[in-house]
Amino acid sequence: MPRRTGIVSLVLAGLLVGANPAFAVAPPPEQLPDGDRRPVIRSVELLPPAGHNALLEADLRIEADDNDGIERYEYRWDGAAPTAIEPMPVDNPVVSYEAILPDTRYGLQVRAVDVNGWESEWYPAWTGVTPSPPVIFVAGDSIASGYSRMWFTGDATCTDAAYSFGSTVRDAVALALPTAWAPRYANVAFPGAGVGAVLNGGSDSCSTTHASQVGAIAQTADPSTWNLVVMTAGINSTNWVDVVKDLTRDTAFSLKDSGDKQACEVAVTQRWDFDSRRSDITAGTAAIVDAIETRTNASVYWASYFAIDGSLLAPGWSPIGPECEDEMRYALGELHSAIRAGLDDEVTWVNLDAMHVPTQMWAGWPHPSVEGHREIGLAVAEAIIG
Repeated sequence: MPRRTGIVSLVLAGLLVGANPAFAVAPPPEQLPDGDRRPVIRSVELLPPAGHNALLEADLRIEADDNDGIERYEYRWDGAAPTAIEPMPVDNPVVSYEAILPDTRYGLQVRAVDVNGWESEWYPAWTGVTPSPPVIFVAGDSIASGYSRMWFTGDATCTDAAYSFGSTVRDAVALALPTAWAPRYANVAFPGAGVGAVLNGGSDSCSTTHASQVGAIAQTADPSTWNLVVMTAGINSTNWVDVVKDLTRDTAFSLKDSGDKQACEVAVTQRWDFDSRRSDITAGTAAIVDAIETRTNASVYWASYFAIDGSLLAPGWSPIGPECEDEMRYALGELHSAIRAGLDDEVTWVNLDAMHVPTQMWAGWPHPSVEGHREIGLAVAEAIIG
């Protein structure tokens, strides 16, 4: 072959190689160790929010397998751009909506990672519109309803959602969540409601008739989002209000602390009809919780009552002074034990009985003042958001 022809052939061969770079530099197929393989996801189901879920979290049901065992799952939301990849434990896979927006269309992708670090393909787990922001319901009696009254001769405000501790719960929970997920708030409580009235409805001290609080919650709760019910009820299922009225009269005419203490002993042990109501309170509490859990997906927070000994009815005068502390703690303990006996393990008990909550004076005593409602609301919010 002439030298010129050989050079031309070499040049043409080089050009052909340059024209097919993919063929020339293709990587070898992935080689896993002998007997190993990548995990495979078979199915994923995104469940709606449930009562046991923390705010903005929901469960996944995942079927997957791997020959060496799956170490964890991972997920990402796919909207305008994928969110950061988040891990999930194998035994309790839970996703958080915190990084995305409510009422917005997204996709959810899930993958499995085995003990050797091999990852499955991303699995298209869900596509749809995200839930609306959570709803906080406040129910129960005059502590929850926002009852207030300034003078003995004036009218009372029986229900005031903005005055109630529920507004503080909403605001405090909102601060802990992304702005777009700030919760909605509804107050269905009314003064005078015992456990029976929470279930069946009744009339308040302003002569207004109310329907079942449980029914109102069930009708307006949104099953596609997180519902929270905060409850205070039980004291009005006894004659405690009348006992306290009589007790303030007795202490007003007593000139000694020992006389006040004796009056408190008589009030709690002889005038209060608690023993005959104990079983009804427990049964009613259980019926309320069962109805809420059966008819809604809500999580329930039951707030205790607070101590009223030492609180002021008028400037400088406490009708139930510190000398009655033992009797008041005993009464609270008995009532709270009856309520808690009706609660199941899914209900969160919010303990307020060690708090000295600021109260209204004059005709509004011993209901919480503005600051008192704030303190109660912050305690409840802490139980919700941890």
